[in-house]
Amino acid sequence: MHVAVPYGKNEVSFAIDDQRVLDILQPSGMTPAPDPEAEIERALNDPIQGPTIETLHPKGKRVGVAVDDSTRVTPTRSLLSVILRRLERAGAAPDKIRVFIALGTHRKMTTVEMNEKYGNELAERYEIVNHDSGDTSRLKYFGTIAEDLPVWINKEFSECDVRIATGNVIPHFNAGWGAGAKTLLPGLAGDETVGRMHVLSAMTTPNGLGMNQNPTRELIEAFADKVGLHLVVNTVLNRDRKIVRVFAGHFVKAHRAGVDFARKIYGVKARELTDITITSSYPADIEFWQGLKGLFSADLCTKAGGSIIELTPCPEGIAVKHPKWIDYLELGTDELKELYRTRKHEDFVALGLALNVAAIRERHQVGLITDGISDHDAERIHFSKFRSVEDGLAHFSRIHGQHSLVNVLKYGGETYPIIEGSRDENRARTN
Repeated sequence: MHVAVPYGKNEVSFAIDDQRVLDILQPSGMTPAPDPEAEIERALNDPIQGPTIETLHPKGKRVGVAVDDSTRVTPTRSLLSVILRRLERAGAAPDKIRVFIALGTHRKMTTVEMNEKYGNELAERYEIVNHDSGDTSRLKYFGTIAEDLPVWINKEFSECDVRIATGNVIPHFNAGWGAGAKTLLPGLAGDETVGRMHVLSAMTTPNGLGMNQNPTRELIEAFADKVGLHLVVNTVLNRDRKIVRVFAGHFVKAHRAGVDFARKIYGVKARELTDITITSSYPADIEFWQGLKGLFSADLCTKAGGSIIELTPCPEGIAVKHPKWIDYLELGTDELKELYRTRKHEDFVALGLALNVAAIRERHQVGLITDGISDHDAERIHFSKFRSVEDGLAHFSRIHGQHSLVNVLKYGGETYPIIEGSRDENRARTN
C-alpha cells in the first residue's frame, strides 16, 4: 500500500506492506461550526466562569490582547475580528488597544507573516507589539512562583488595564495542551522565566502530552495568576483547521472545558504500541525547534526500545534563535542536568528542550527524513538520516524484524495517541 503524509506544504508518499501497518492515526475531521464568527460570538456572550468583554468595561482603559505567532495554527484573524469589534463597541478606543505577539523565544515575525496571520488592516488601526523575551528594559518583575521561579512578563502588557489572551487548544508535550494561560508563559515571559520553566518541565515530565494537569501547567497558571489575566478566548479546530468550538472565560476553567472537547478530536485511539512509528511533524515544521513535536506523539505509541521515523522539512534548520541548542542536543540527560546544576550553560530554554529530546532518544532510536537538517547535524544530535521512508523502514526492520508492526501518525505535531489501558489512557484522567 501507499501512504501519504503532510510534509510542509507538500506531501510525501511511501510504500509499505499493508500487513505491517497497525494503525494510521490522525485527528478527527469533526464537522466544523457552520458559522465560525457566530461561534466566537456565542463563546464571548456566555463565558465560562469569566467576564464578558462588556463587563470588563474597557472604555477609557488600556487594553492588551495577546496572540500567538506563525508557528501556531490558531485562526487569529477571525478571533481578533470579533474581539476588537466588541471592544470598540464597549467603548475601547483603538489607540488604547495593543495587540501583543506572544513570541516566547521565537524569532520575530516578518511583515508578510503578520499580514497572513492577522490581516493587512490590523496594523493600520492598532499598534502591534512584537514581544522580545531578551530585552529586560521591556520586562516587569512580579516576584517568584514555585519557590524560586522568577516571574518576568512583558511590561506593556502587564500595565494594560484589560488583559485578554487568545490561543488554540491542541496537545503539547510540555504543558499537556496548548492555549489558556500558555499564551503568557512562555508567550510573553522573559528569557530566564521561559528557560527555567522548560528545564523544570523536562526534569519532572519529559513527555506530558495530553495531560490535563502536570507540573508545567501548574507553573503556567501560577504565572498567569500572579500577573493577572482577565479573559481567554480559545479555539478548538478539526484536522482541516476549521473552527469546531470556541471556549471563552476564566484561564483555567474555560481552558479545561476546551481540553475536554479537544480530546475528542486529537485524542486518537491506537490498538497497541509498535516497534516502529512513522510520524510527520506537521504542522510543526518550520525548524526542528518546532519539528520535534512529532517525536512526542510517536513516543506514546512506540514500544520502549523501538524506533521512530520522523518526516520534518525544517526549512529554517535546527533553531534560528537558539544556536547553542545543537551543542546541547549532543549531550545525554545526565550531562545536561549537570550543566544546569553547575549553571555552565548559556541558554536555559535550549537546555530544557534538549533534555526533552534526550529523554526520547534514550527510549527510541530516531531517524529523520528532512531537507533542512544536514547529514552532519543529524549525526551530531545522534539521529540517523534517510533519503526516504522506505530506506528508514528497511534499516529499522533489520533491527526489529521484517514483519514488525508500524503505527503511522499523519499529523504527528498535534496528535495525542491513546493506547487503552496504558499510561496514555490514564493521563487523560489526570485532573
